[in-house]
Amino acid sequence: MMLYYPIKCTLHHLYTTTKHILLYILLLLSLSINTYGQLKPGFDSKEYLELLRISRKQMDTVIKGDKVPQPMDHRMVYRSAVGPLQNRWDLWVDNNHTAVISIRGTTGSQVSWLENFYAAMVPAVGQLHINDTTNFAYHLANNPKATVHIGWLLGMADLSKTIIPKIRELAVQQGIKNFIIMGHSQGAAIVYLLRSHIDWLEKSGQLPTGLTYKTYCSAPPKPGNTYYGYDFDYLTRGGWAISVINAADWVPETPFSIQTINDFNSLNPFANINSALKSQSFFVKLYVKHIYNRLKKPAERAVKNNEKYLGHMVYKFIKKSLPQFKEPDYAPNNLFVHCGTPVILMPDDGYRKLFPDNPKNVFTHHMFWPYYYLAEKEYATK
Repeated sequence: MMLYYPIKCTLHHLYTTTKHILLYILLLLSLSINTYGQLKPGFDSKEYLELLRISRKQMDTVIKGDKVPQPMDHRMVYRSAVGPLQNRWDLWVDNNHTAVISIRGTTGSQVSWLENFYAAMVPAVGQLHINDTTNFAYHLANNPKATVHIGWLLGMADLSKTIIPKIRELAVQQGIKNFIIMGHSQGAAIVYLLRSHIDWLEKSGQLPTGLTYKTYCSAPPKPGNTYYGYDFDYLTRGGWAISVINAADWVPETPFSIQTINDFNSLNPFANINSALKSQSFFVKLYVKHIYNRLKKPAERAVKNNEKYLGHMVYKFIKKSLPQFKEPDYAPNNLFVHCGTPVILMPDDGYRKLFPDNPKNVFTHHMFWPYYYLAEKEYATK
């Protein structure tokens, strides 16, 4: 009995210690599973380079001189059908349970380019009559003065028909909580609008909550006006939307931006010139009003011309691909601005030797390889 008791106590102590160790290990495993593959805000060069590799796979043709490698960490699991304006998207996943929504940019087809040139503005909240059975409702910003590019809104509307159900399916059926939305060029412009659309769907109960979204807009044109930009940047504050721009690329400088008096916040010194000049003499009033009108009216005429040529006129061609699409009411606004946290790729002498300006190829600095080369050189090596 004297030997049995110490042995019994020793075994009990060993059992209790082992039990605590196992519980501790299970706790660590649980914590690692819960944080496994969590997206982090801010620019990550490794993340961006992989996304460029994924985005490059959207192009079916060989690009002369292109050296972008194959995707390393992801596999493609879905490719959408091509829409009436040639928009398409791919779904990629990795071993960390993160999904990548990759949106294709402009193709060589005429209608794909027409989507870019359909550059009139529409309010950021409204409906589009796509056809006799489809009205696309959208809410992309809360400010009533926010406006967006109608062509890219049409592209987003078409893609969302398959993207939104896929997000819901991945979240509910597969437990995927992390999503990266990536686009290059036209694809980047659509990414902005899609991210805003997802936020509204989430808040209105049409998408599951608790999901994490991060966007990368590569070589992005400008998707909307100042007030849309404010709303987007507030939505993605803290580094959840990255805009990568090659300083030699002209595409991020488009569409044309036209600023008028109406593009300021309501409280500004330009809105009521008569009140500002109230205490001035007659001749001062006459002179200042003359200068004021000379500066004010050309911009307003430019906005009207933009609506005429890049709104009504392009609509006639868009209608050939979307015969039941009803022309919306355009907003008298063309102050396109950039969105997202900017990451600038700065060409140096070495870059200029590899990618010299070529008047015969205006896309020299816009393609995937120049962006990949600069991002890898300037950020991945640091």
